[in-house]
Amino acid sequence: MKQELFSEKFMKITRKNLIKLISDVVLPFEQKLLDDDLMAKYIKDDEIKAKHNIAIAKLALEIIRDPIGAEDLFKEGAKAHNDLDISKDDMQKYLSIFFNLHRQWCIKNFIIDKDHYEKLISKFDAIFMKSYKPNSDTFLMFDSEEIDEAIESMHHAENKKITALEYLKYDEILEDDLYTIVELKDECEHLLNMHEVISYEYFCDFDKVIQTLSGVLFATYEFKDVGYSLRNLSLEMNTIEIDNLEASQKELIFTLLFQMSEDIQNWVETIFIKKDAVDIHYFDASFLANIAQFSIMLKQNVSNNSESKDDFLF
Repeated sequence: MKQELFSEKFMKITRKNLIKLISDVVLPFEQKLLDDDLMAKYIKDDEIKAKHNIAIAKLALEIIRDPIGAEDLFKEGAKAHNDLDISKDDMQKYLSIFFNLHRQWCIKNFIIDKDHYEKLISKFDAIFMKSYKPNSDTFLMFDSEEIDEAIESMHHAENKKITALEYLKYDEILEDDLYTIVELKDECEHLLNMHEVISYEYFCDFDKVIQTLSGVLFATYEFKDVGYSLRNLSLEMNTIEIDNLEASQKELIFTLLFQMSEDIQNWVETIFIKKDAVDIHYFDASFLANIAQFSIMLKQNVSNNSESKDDFLF
């Protein structure tokens, strides 16, 4: 494989496609793991489950956007999998499911042929061969009936969507918590009206919003994952020293937080105020997309001058 294939950016992705990537690949794959009795036990812990969602989201994005960044994520993941004592056969099966699903999505949504994708994946296959040492010549399986059947079942799974009205009949969220959620929506709107640029005050106030929202959602069944994702976002936000950033970096952070704030407002509006959402999980992919972007941005220290604002905002 030519070195330049792995050293250059592989493909740009729009924000719309990023959300679709998470909706079509990441969330179905994570659900596949949770539906499997064998694999579910490895991520049954809420902390691991939440981190796994974000890790898979970043991985799916970085394979397309930055193969070198994806390689780092692969190596981190391999270590974590080994620490959990997951068998090499199970890892081979489920990683093959993920990459087959990811490849199908890329070919469908980008102008990319199968051979081009497999040349890229051969680099990652070598990493897995070294990490897991399977009894085969390659790690990732692209010509397996078992994998094809698993992918087909994921494509045709008809998970019943829950409308806002149906969900609110469950009384899963207490009345006081519902009031808090609506207040947080108003607070998001107020913060955006009061601030046009990032500041330490805005940063702290927005962090308080997502911490409070996370606490409410984590106590639910349907939105526990969103609650954990928001909590992880808060933890990552607290690693940033706003006053030490350059103006361009502050602008980028403000834009990402603006997107998250809009998601929160729209989510509260459609589910808890208008109650007209046909699927209460409609915004899940968008939340995860925002947090994945934010995490990748932090990993690159927001200061890589070779990255433009458009590269990160897609």
